[in-house]
Amino acid sequence: MAVLSFLQKLRRQHCLLCHDLCRRSDSDGLCSGCRADLASGLCDGDNSCPLCFRPIAGGAVCGSCQQKPPHFDRLWASLYYEPPISSIIHLFKHLSDLSPVRPLVSLMAQHPPPWLAQERIDGVLPVPLSKNRRLYRGFNQSEELAERLAALYGWRILPHDTVLRADKPPQSTLKSSERRRNVRNIFQCRMQFPPDCNILLIDDVMTTGATLDELAKTLKKSGAAEVFCWTLARSRLKK
Repeated sequence: MAVLSFLQKLRRQHCLLCHDLCRRSDSDGLCSGCRADLASGLCDGDNSCPLCFRPIAGGAVCGSCQQKPPHFDRLWASLYYEPPISSIIHLFKHLSDLSPVRPLVSLMAQHPPPWLAQERIDGVLPVPLSKNRRLYRGFNQSEELAERLAALYGWRILPHDTVLRADKPPQSTLKSSERRRNVRNIFQCRMQFPPDCNILLIDDVMTTGATLDELAKTLKKSGAAEVFCWTLARSRLKK
C-alpha cells in the first residue's frame, strides 16, 4: 500500500492557483475546481464590439469604433482580466514564472476567435517589447503565448526583430488618457510585406487597445493587408 500511495503522488502535481493536488493527466497545472472558476471568466464575444470588445448587445460595432475605427480589422480576447486569471498573469508576467504558460495557452485554445478558421493567417507577430524592457524581464510574455499557439495551429511566427519598439514607460503605469500618446510612433517595421499579407498579433492583456492600434497602423504602412488581434485577456470595461 505504501508503494502504491507513493506512485500515486508521483502522478499528481499541485494546482497553480489553490496549490491542492491534481492529476497530471487531467490538467495543465490546474485542478478541476480552479479550471471551472476560470471558465466562468470567458469573454462574452457574442455581446462585445468586434473591434474594441466593449460590451454591446448582439456584438455590433460600437459607436466609438464607428466614428473612429482602429487600424486592426478584428479583435478577440479569450478571458476577462480579473481574479483569478489576473493573479496567474501577474505570476507569469511580473514574477518570471513560466509554469502558467501551458494552462494559459490551453484557456486561449478553449475559447478561440470564432473567425479564426475563416481568415488566412500568413504570419504571427507577438507584440514586441523594447530592448531594455526585454532585458529587464528576461523574456517577452507575448512570445511565450504565440510560440505555443503557433505550434497548435501550424502558424509561422515572424522573426522577433521584424518590428522594433522604442523604450517608453509601460502602459500599465499610465492613465487611459495618456496611453495613446505614449505609444505614438513607437514601432518601426524593418520589412515590407508582400501584397495580401495578413498578420495576427498576439498579446497578453488589452486595456485601451492603444498599443495594438499603433502596431497595426505601423504594419499596414509596411504593406500588411489585414491585421487581426488575439489577446489572452481583456480588462472588463463599463458599457
